[in-house]
Amino acid sequence: MHTFFRFCCCLLVLITVYASPILAQGTIKGIVFDAETGAKLTGVSLRVEGRALGAYSGRDGMFVIKKIPADTYTLLVSLVGYELKKVPVVVREGDTTEVEIKLRTQILRTNDVVVSAGKRAQAAQDVPVSITTVDAQGLQQRNITRIDDALRYIPGVYVARDQVNIRGSSGFSLGFGSRVSMFLDGFSMLSADGGDVKFDIVPMFNVERIEVVKGAGSALYGTGALGGVVNVITAQPSETPEFRLRAFGGAYTMPRFEEWRWRSTMPLLGGVDVGYSQKIGNVGLLAAVGWKGNDGYVDYFDNWQANAFAKASIELSQRASMNIIFSHAYDNRTNWTFWRSLREATRAPLGTNPEERFVSVKTMLAADYRDVFSEGFFMTARLGAYRTDFTTLNQATVGTQIASVANAFNGEVQFTSIIDKSLLFTYGINAIFNMIERSPIVVANAPTQFIGAAYVQGEYKPLSNLTLTLGSRFDIEQTSNGVQGSGLIISPKAGATWVLSEDTQLRGSIGAGFRAPTLTERFAALRFGSFTVAPNQNMRSERSWSFEVGGKQAFKLFGQDWTMDGAVFNNEFTDLVEPRLPSATNPQIQFINITRARITGIEVGITGWLPERIAGFETSLTLMSPMDLGLNQILKYRSTTLWYSRLILPMNFLASGAFQLQADYRFQSRFDEIDDLSIAIRDATARVPIHVVDARLVVNMAQLAAFPALLTLNVRNLLDYYYTEIIGNLAPTRHITLQVDMKL
Repeated sequence: MHTFFRFCCCLLVLITVYASPILAQGTIKGIVFDAETGAKLTGVSLRVEGRALGAYSGRDGMFVIKKIPADTYTLLVSLVGYELKKVPVVVREGDTTEVEIKLRTQILRTNDVVVSAGKRAQAAQDVPVSITTVDAQGLQQRNITRIDDALRYIPGVYVARDQVNIRGSSGFSLGFGSRVSMFLDGFSMLSADGGDVKFDIVPMFNVERIEVVKGAGSALYGTGALGGVVNVITAQPSETPEFRLRAFGGAYTMPRFEEWRWRSTMPLLGGVDVGYSQKIGNVGLLAAVGWKGNDGYVDYFDNWQANAFAKASIELSQRASMNIIFSHAYDNRTNWTFWRSLREATRAPLGTNPEERFVSVKTMLAADYRDVFSEGFFMTARLGAYRTDFTTLNQATVGTQIASVANAFNGEVQFTSIIDKSLLFTYGINAIFNMIERSPIVVANAPTQFIGAAYVQGEYKPLSNLTLTLGSRFDIEQTSNGVQGSGLIISPKAGATWVLSEDTQLRGSIGAGFRAPTLTERFAALRFGSFTVAPNQNMRSERSWSFEVGGKQAFKLFGQDWTMDGAVFNNEFTDLVEPRLPSATNPQIQFINITRARITGIEVGITGWLPERIAGFETSLTLMSPMDLGLNQILKYRSTTLWYSRLILPMNFLASGAFQLQADYRFQSRFDEIDDLSIAIRDATARVPIHVVDARLVVNMAQLAAFPALLTLNVRNLLDYYYTEIIGNLAPTRHITLQVDMKL
């Protein structure tokens, strides 16, 4: 505890030392064009690298960044569907520097501006860890309506129901907290009770991009970042009035096996999202509502959702701004987990109550305040609240109801001090307070959890092309009801990036991660189908170390630009929590710290175009060796091979390129080791490798008929391949949808 308060005092000293008066200033003014058509581009993000300064281009393509200290800078220029461009500019005292920027379209993204790796805007190729981004265009074309569906297309990532796995970090356990930390615009989205991710609370209709940082990330992000970090960044309100509509409808095809056909007509699915955005004076407003539903691809598996999202961006002054974010989601679905048997994989277990429903409501309200005190010192303050409320309706069995109302509160103050062009510090303090308001499954009275932290990270450039990173985070976790907390947890981090040339970059990093036990894991007695899970108040925090060496190389092939990215990684885990299975003396499952594990691997990705840009291609292969060091065997619920590929056929020869064909292929090797739960789940060990092909036809109606809309015919699981992501539960079968996306 004393270490924590001493560190906070050091932060205050840094604030005093490095806050300095604003020096001689100038202005950057310019316009952004499409390099091929000459059209003026709206909504282009222009950020001053290493500074909390920037702007967006207006409807006329123009932008202005005022009060810039006289110096030499680099502008990071980005827009969805276009290349990232670095533009050097020289600002002179009392003068206006005018620039003209031309961006090339880029369907296959090989670089981007990211904020997750170092909690500030920087080019992806300048960070010392592997990071992957997905932009709004890719989400739109794939008809992504949930964040977990988006993550299935990320190299090195797979999802097992509620568990997000980055390079094999998580495995699978029902009722268990996430080993990957998730954020929405910098605010934690882990629930207060179970420490898990509620996928439907993320407003996919309004997402600008998703950033996935691979490897332990607790040095900056704290608990949950054992295997990595997912940061979802929402769109900014538009400069001009904008109305958006996205609607889709379709059906699941009938199973090929007669034994699996539980109905005579195809189950339907569909949804609609409506949004409006506008900037009025110094206030930008964005609001959207949506509804989605489906009959389910197996019997008695329907799901109905509603959501709302709002964002207000307020320019308080030329140097200060504020964002207020509200997100709400309602989910009503059936409540069974495991199939009746492999022969009857589309049917619920015998005795399932057809009237039982699982209903959840999630609400998030947050605000951030940003202030630039001087050219070398700026601050971001965040405050958020996240409430989850779920219950089971019409439950026939008394005493087995799963219900909880929980609240999470998160506050953070972050500073950035730029000493000079070679030295930069990011530091801050963070506090998290979790509480279960009420729950019939919790054995303690309104348990609470507090996690307080301080962190610091320095970036030093001894050479213009070499960046060294060093930092650490200090967390203290305390839980009520007489439970011994985790004490002081130190999570250091070190890294380096070396830009050998414009085409060649090298990187290396080592860092620590941890995940504190959640309130549900310590105090809740859960039931999933035939299983009951006992609480364990003696659980310790899980820990990890991640090491990575990698690089990126750009080259010419077939006369086109190609990029290859590769990394070798090693992840060490201690005190991993795994289930102790039922026995004659103990009929319950209990999660305990029993595992020490190591996951080593290699990840290689290639992206580029074939001759004359007739086709775009990207592929990524992740090979892993996940070992349980205690048992000297393959770690349970881990795949050894992940392979993701994407093909794009622009079809420029047809209707001026209004048509585009795309296809995705995902492969995930079969789990070698799982728990044998055949006593309670028939055919629980049935599993196969995952081979999934998705295909879509995208029609740009603006090019075809001068109508501002995109039509997408989307086929998921084109080959209708049958597989499981978790034991005893059939994964989504083939479904076909037609989507229209309009922007007015």
